[in-house]
Amino acid sequence: MKKNVFISCLTLGLMGLSVACTSERSIDEQLPKNEVREKGKLTLSLNNGTTFETATRALSEADYRNTNNYTVQLINTRNNNVLLECKGSEIATNLPKELEIGSYQVKAFYGSESSASRNDFRVEGEASFTIKAKKDTTVTVNCAPTCGKISVAFDSQMATYYDNYSVTFGGTTALGSNTIAWAKADTEPWYVKLGTSAETVTYTVNVTAKEDYAHVDANGNKQTSGTATGTFQLERNKAHKLTITPNYTAMTEGGLSITITIDESTNDKPTTIEVPVSWI
Repeated sequence: MKKNVFISCLTLGLMGLSVACTSERSIDEQLPKNEVREKGKLTLSLNNGTTFETATRALSEADYRNTNNYTVQLINTRNNNVLLECKGSEIATNLPKELEIGSYQVKAFYGSESSASRNDFRVEGEASFTIKAKKDTTVTVNCAPTCGKISVAFDSQMATYYDNYSVTFGGTTALGSNTIAWAKADTEPWYVKLGTSAETVTYTVNVTAKEDYAHVDANGNKQTSGTATGTFQLERNKAHKLTITPNYTAMTEGGLSITITIDESTNDKPTTIEVPVSWI
């Protein structure tokens, strides 16, 4: 009996799959010459879904939603032979495909992976399955980014009180002791590599107050440099945006603080906290 295998790939908003198919080998090279294995038919289909929605100048997220750009591999897990490797546009011309009974794996991927980047990120997925005699098999491959997305928006009032302001991020396993920075004029998001579970991202808001709004310490010295720190949890395929707004109390010299709103792209109620500035 023929068998159908339907493989569906939920990706970063990807729309189709294309690439040149390259290689195909015997699924079981150890069988006796006269033995014939039963076969089933494999059908691959990719669908899409993502929480990343905005376009940037550094990269086009639409490229990651277009499954024509993806590479798909069909692997015989008995001997790790790659039976099929192709871009999505050639899936339709090379499949359905008859396969002998046995164990297989499908991988789909696009882009490259680094600890943090504004120019690229990686989306991937894989699934293992078994073709059984006289049975239809349906397999779903869930593809998703291996990163989370971070961006910052400084309220226009920041320029009233501060000469300069920026944010540094760190804390993830991939970053280690390194940090990434968001300057006051930046507009491009960071794509930060994450583990399969949520990770804690640390942030430090660095400010340089204007002379008229400087902090005056107990000795009467003016301090213009300050920081405000905090953390948030970030998961793969999630986007967090920090909106930073100044607060000024005119009754006390140097009475500045900042309000930070952490907006999760899928959360209807952003988290807003008032963070005091620690003057240096």
